[in-house]
Amino acid sequence: MCIFMNRTASIKNSLTLAFLILTIFFLISSNSVAEEAESNPVPIHLNLKESAKLSPETSGDLERVAMEEKHSSHESNPGAGTPASTRNKGDWKSMGTWESDGVNYDTTINNVMFNLWWVEDLNDEDYDAALDLQWTVFVDGIEVYQFTDESGQECDEDQGASKDDPCEYVVTPNSDLSTTLTAGQIISVEVEMKAFQSIYIFYDNFSRDSGMKVVTNGVIFGNTGISGTSIYFEFIEAWPTNCQNAVDGNFITILVDGIELDNNQQPSGYPKVSQGGSYDMNGTEIKSERVTWTINDEYAKLDQSIVSFSYSRKDTSTTQPILVNIADNLAGGGSDDAEDEGILGLPGFEFATVISAIFATSYIRRKV
Repeated sequence: MCIFMNRTASIKNSLTLAFLILTIFFLISSNSVAEEAESNPVPIHLNLKESAKLSPETSGDLERVAMEEKHSSHESNPGAGTPASTRNKGDWKSMGTWESDGVNYDTTINNVMFNLWWVEDLNDEDYDAALDLQWTVFVDGIEVYQFTDESGQECDEDQGASKDDPCEYVVTPNSDLSTTLTAGQIISVEVEMKAFQSIYIFYDNFSRDSGMKVVTNGVIFGNTGISGTSIYFEFIEAWPTNCQNAVDGNFITILVDGIELDNNQQPSGYPKVSQGGSYDMNGTEIKSERVTWTINDEYAKLDQSIVSFSYSRKDTSTTQPILVNIADNLAGGGSDDAEDEGILGLPGFEFATVISAIFATSYIRRKV
């Protein structure tokens, strides 16, 4: 009889333990589901980068020297009966093709604008460049758009130009680029030139941001949260970047009581860049980037703070910072550290329930 009762009690305890484990598993599963991401297209500038890369990322190193390249297309026309010669622009000369990483989720692209920092070869005084440019956009190597500008641009000493102070070519085509990249697809852009003179082009630093601007859902803003004196902000990206670069360069900043804070003046360890929550984008689960600031002002209205989001310097001619109100995306029970969001870093995990379950489980196991 005693053996039977002990066995019965053991079965009950085992069932109770199994029930508690299933309860914990249910809580974990129900709270780790990715949130739906709201897609609101915003302007993003895709920069021509070193190693022929195309990315929204701008180097946060303000001392980084821009890439410099010399290109020419012109040909000589021998003069008839005279040693003098003339030039023609020649054929289109490719200056390179810059290629992005594959997008993390389905990404729309519209409303293109192109820009290029350049200057004529000032050692050649006999000709004006009259630069023509051609931009061709590809998706997975297949041409989807081309814009040709044969307006004959000039940039020389008469305009005060030099290699240290080049001109910025900016054009918004009258024909629109409109396409969608499915997850994993690559976008690239080839830039070609024709000119009577050699030219220098500059790209890939915060002041020489040659490339193309598009309106896209390539960045989507997620939750914001407040915990004590900390504020966090999350976003997901179609094109992966090093978020730390944008923080180091003061491209992503926060405004508290109307005052923009200098990231370099934050306490040690802040702003903190970490992995945020998961978001569902058209069936694809994307991990977000999180930036956390700490505000040492007990009178500050943290819920009225604003995030100023940009991938580049704030005074660039290509894109203006996007302002995100903390209150608009405020999540309940915010934390200043992803690892602090409940047990095992799971957002929304009920601490009291877990503690109770763990306590009960350990008690049962001792009795068994």
